[in-house]
Amino acid sequence: MSHELAVLLDRYVAGGLSRREFLGAVAALTLSPSIGPTEPAIGVAKQLNHATLFVRDVQASRVFYQNLFGMPILTPQPPGLNLATGSGFVGLYPAPAGEQSRIDHLCFGLERFDAKSTHEKLATLGIESVIRVRGDTNELYFVDPDGIRIQLQDVRYRGGIGLIGDRDPK
Repeated sequence: MSHELAVLLDRYVAGGLSRREFLGAVAALTLSPSIGPTEPAIGVAKQLNHATLFVRDVQASRVFYQNLFGMPILTPQPPGLNLATGSGFVGLYPAPAGEQSRIDHLCFGLERFDAKSTHEKLATLGIESVIRVRGDTNELYFVDPDGIRIQLQDVRYRGGIGLIGDRDPK
């Protein structure tokens, strides 16, 4: 807040704000709630690792996204696939029978992610989570207050290939 106050004071001294505007801005600044926690409870999300979409037709969606955005196939993961998007990816999978196409979940990448300790931290916050093991990778899922599924994963996670850089070169 001290930086914002200094900026307001500089604008006032330079004639860019009237006294009334300055006092109103200072009041608003001091009364406004904190923008966010000073220390994140489980870690800093470094990336939107991926979004998984449930679609009517995986191949039609693949063609659509590849034609518009040039997304190469990162990994086939039958019955779906993952399309590369810079440091992340978009998963395309068939919508469950009788369900509409939708976003299934979002995945945030955290550095040095540990599913077990994160699961325990979430429990202390009253948030239920589930760890799913796929191959040699632990995937952690929970829902936000609006019921949107969130997955947490290490920033090196790349879908069907697991964690990049974690393989033994032998």
